[in-house]
Amino acid sequence: MSRKTKSSDDSVYQMLDSERARCEAVLERIDRELANLPKGSLCQRRVVSNGKVYLYPCLKYRDGSEVKLLHVSREKAEEVQAQVERKKRLKQAAKETKVRLATLRTLLARNPYRRKEER
Repeated sequence: MSRKTKSSDDSVYQMLDSERARCEAVLERIDRELANLPKGSLCQRRVVSNGKVYLYPCLKYRDGSEVKLLHVSREKAEEVQAQVERKKRLKQAAKETKVRLATLRTLLARNPYRRKEER
């Protein structure tokens, strides 16, 4: 194998390693943002009182084995709904990034140009 071929092959693995580092950073940022978003989903709670039906928004989430309902003001309901949708998109992005990261790690494990101390 010529020196030029070895160098170009090694550069491919360097590029893959760079992409792995980028994916790990993206995953870390997603996890930090997910920690700041509300758990659960927004729903409408129906309460019947004195023959009248009242609907009000609430955040439904799990705390251990219990299902909790947290009242959300009507003014904040749209904001919370947007946060819940953002959380759903971020979870999907995290799932895709984890798959990509697993693939990159598998490819990098096959790198014949790694130094012996890295193996």
